[in-house]
Order: sequence, then structure tokens, then C-alpha cells
Amino acid sequence: MKLIILKNHLKAGLDAVGRAVTSNLNLPVLGNILIKTTNNQIKLSATNLEIAITKSVYGKIIEDGSITIPYGVLANIINNVSSERINLETKQNNLIIKTDNYEAKLSGIAESEFPIVPKVKEGKEYLEINGGLLKDNVERVIIAAGISDLRPEISGMLFRIESSELKLVATDTFRLAEGKIPNSQIKNNFKQGMDVIVPLKTAQEISKVIDAEDAVEIHIDNNQILFKTKELEMVSRLIEGKFPDYNSIVPKDTDIQVSTTKEDFISALKLTGSLGSRISEVKLKTGNKKVLEVYSSDNALGENNYLVPAKINGAESQISFNWRFLLDGIKAISGDQVLIGLNGESKPAMINAPGDATYFYVLMPIKQ
Repeated sequence: MKLIILKNHLKAGLDAVGRAVTSNLNLPVLGNILIKTTNNQIKLSATNLEIAITKSVYGKIIEDGSITIPYGVLANIINNVSSERINLETKQNNLIIKTDNYEAKLSGIAESEFPIVPKVKEGKEYLEINGGLLKDNVERVIIAAGISDLRPEISGMLFRIESSELKLVATDTFRLAEGKIPNSQIKNNFKQGMDVIVPLKTAQEISKVIDAEDAVEIHIDNNQILFKTKELEMVSRLIEGKFPDYNSIVPKDTDIQVSTTKEDFISALKLTGSLGSRISEVKLKTGNKKVLEVYSSDNALGENNYLVPAKINGAESQISFNWRFLLDGIKAISGDQVLIGLNGESKPAMINAPGDATYFYVLMPIKQ
């Protein structure tokens, strides 16, 4: 292999595939990335056996070939060379790196020793979505995802493909978030509905490796999912099992409705949370119809309260929440206003934005 490539192109490729590199004493080649020229393209690939990322980068190919190189060493060199133009050449199982004032020879491993990068059959059924729209919804929903060895089905994000929309859902059983993307904003070629559970790690990588400007194709095949853009492919296994039937716990009505300014409520939670108890508890008090009181206390530290201007409909109440979980949901709301629907000390609360049917966040109170 022999090629010439610009530093910024190579760095962009390394940054993307580096997300899938892992350290494994039993399989050290997983710490390498595969550099391969094929069909007049330079492709960088990495896999941790659960996720595989391939990034195409631009450069001038003089001779085709391939090699796998330790990611950490190569990335450190490329990040620190001063020249913009880099020459890469393989000799046996070595990679020669040359610039105007630098040269290095790195020991590599043949491509034959590298795990096979999984492929997903790209059939007629796929979903296409804007990268920014996908990233935004993933980031708003993933806050509610959990990690459970006993219940792997909640250790990921549900992608529910329906005839009219795409739903993204995550839950850790204490809270739940759902985002909806209508068909008017996506291209959906799936003939029938489908539920797949994407691992949490994969969902996290979506927002890191996909560019907001890109169109993203989503293909599903053989218990794997492919997220594909013009220059990047990310293949991941899917989690087996059935996602919980969450609709039964989503409040249809609420006894108390609180409407307030998002930023005021965020300030209140950050301030009062600093004196929260060991379980990060804050109390919401709704005695005054025009003010929501946010209160917290700690035996060793003291107590504090914050009065938030609000419109409140419903009876007087005092309900405790984990303030960090509550803050996550409030921050995920779009717009300047937030609606909080309360149902007493033992039933879940509903958080959303006025007039926005595309997102909601459900949170269980802390029982007293």
C-alpha cells in the first residue's frame, strides 16, 4: 500500500474509528485499526466485536494494500506532526510514515489477523433521517437509559419504526423518555412496524460520530443494525429480548399541573440540590397557586428553598424527587416553558413542553 493523505483527513478518520477501539489482552489486535484501500477509497476500520466503525477518507492512492496498526501510537503521531501532507507506505507488516521533516516505522499486523468487519445487507427497506435530527433525539432520550445485567432489554434504546413515525425510547425503570420523529421528517421504506433495541454504547456513539449535516440511512438485518452516511458506517449488534410495555406507566391525566419557565426551574434545582440529602432529594410544594416551592434539607448541612414563579392547577401537595433525574428531564425539554404533571407521592410525574407532542419524560417520585 502506498498513499498520500492530508493530516486533517486522516485525523478525522482516526477520531471516528477510534471510538470502537478497545484493549483486550486475549485479542490484542482489537487495539489496532485497519487501513485499507479498496475501490479507489481509503477506509479506516475498527471494532470491539460489538460495534464496528468504518470511515472513508480522501487521499491519493498510489498502490493498493492494507495493514492494521495500533491505534494509540498512530493517533498520537498524526496529532503531533506539523506537516499537512503525509505519506503512508507498507513494507511487509510495517507502516512507514513520512512527512517533510519526520519519518517513523510502525510494526503492524496483517489484515488476515483482524476480525471480520460485520456487514448488514442493504435491502429495499431502510429509514433515512437527517443526522442532526437523529442526534438531537438520541441525546434527549438516552438520559433515561439504564444498565442492567439482569435485564439487558433496558440496557439500550428502543427504536420503534411505525407507519407514521419513528419512536426512540429509553428507561431505567425509575424514569422514561420518549422522542417521536414524524414521517414528514424522515424517509421510511419499511413495509411494516419493527422494534429493535440498540445497545446503550451504540446509542452514545451515534451522537459522537455522525455529523449533523449528513443524511443517515438505517438498515436492519440478522440481529444487526447499520447507521450509514456518505463517509461513515457503524454496525452494531442488537439486544435480544422484548422492551418493556411502557405505555401502561405513562400518565394519561395528572392531578396537579405546574407551568413554569424552564431556566427558572433549572436554577432552582441546581441551588436547592446542593443541600439535598444523600439520595439527592428535593421536595416540590404546590400550596401557592402562583409559586412553586423547591425545598431540600440535610441534617449535617442545613436546608434551603427556592420560590419559582408558576401557574399551578390542583390541590396542595408535597412530592419528593431525585433532583438530578428531575434536572435531566427539564434540560431535555425544548423551548422556554415546561409543564410538570404531578400525581401524588406514589405515581409517576409527566414532564413535557406546551404544545410539543414529540417528547416527554416520566419520573417516579421518591416515596416517603
